[in-house]
Amino acid sequence: MASSGSWDKSIAKFVTPVGGSQAGFQSKLGVTKRPKKSYVHLRERQILRQVATRLYFGAKQRAIKKDLDTPVEVQMMYTGGNVFVGSNLYSTAESLHKILSSQRRTENTLIKDSFFKTKTSIGGRTTDRHGKKLSERMYNGKMRKKWTGGPFVDLASRKRATHIADIIKDIQPEYIDPSDKKQVAAAFGKQGHIYVLHGGGNGRHVEEKFTDMIESAKHTGKTYIGGKMRPCLTCSGRMTHSNQQGSDLDFSEFPGRVWKSRFEAQASDVRAVTTNLAKTKPSHVSQFGGSGYGSGSDSD
Repeated sequence: MASSGSWDKSIAKFVTPVGGSQAGFQSKLGVTKRPKKSYVHLRERQILRQVATRLYFGAKQRAIKKDLDTPVEVQMMYTGGNVFVGSNLYSTAESLHKILSSQRRTENTLIKDSFFKTKTSIGGRTTDRHGKKLSERMYNGKMRKKWTGGPFVDLASRKRATHIADIIKDIQPEYIDPSDKKQVAAAFGKQGHIYVLHGGGNGRHVEEKFTDMIESAKHTGKTYIGGKMRPCLTCSGRMTHSNQQGSDLDFSEFPGRVWKSRFEAQASDVRAVTTNLAKTKPSHVSQFGGSGYGSGSDSD
């Protein structure tokens, strides 16, 4: 890990501390609501985001019942014909594996369970909308056929999203240690599997672990990353740097806050990329679409 001097001499002048329940730093360019977006041609990231959000609340529900650490994030990756899911906490990873090991638990978590007392809250509206979309695209044969049966401009993207859905609901998950190069190489030599990350540092952000795996395997194929939370600016810097070195990571272009400990853990060349992002991009928060969006909407 780099010394705090690396922070003071580089990125510190471009960010400002944020208080509240989630500490961190935000860009001095301010906080911007990222625009409502369409997922046309990005159906892979859309379904990863929807599934990850529902899995997060399923894992949180289990954490409350079992007195486990509260989940912080759930992120997912689709590349090489495989699905990867992870959290920054090992206990959350174990909950994710437990959910995904049962088709009944998976279906309940993704489309049936209600995680909020009211669907009129922002969280209630979001998880309810995700559940409706996942019901249509994963479990309703007629709607699935309709969703991939027309002359859509993003038909290829929709078919890849359907492949993601099939892996999640039909395939038993396997654990993978992202720091184990032999396990990673073996996983990237297969297709049609779902892996739950367990290892690689408890507390490290999932996008860091995903990028570790991509670089370890020297994988240059298209890679989609999406989850409940947008990538923080430090993770955006790491993934941007990886793309500059030949990876092909597709992730949100609207980064969130900066985390000092994660910045100081980066290599000097990665810190330079992260610092440049802090100089040029504001911090972003979501703009919720509300319940007016139908389950077939492209928007969030």
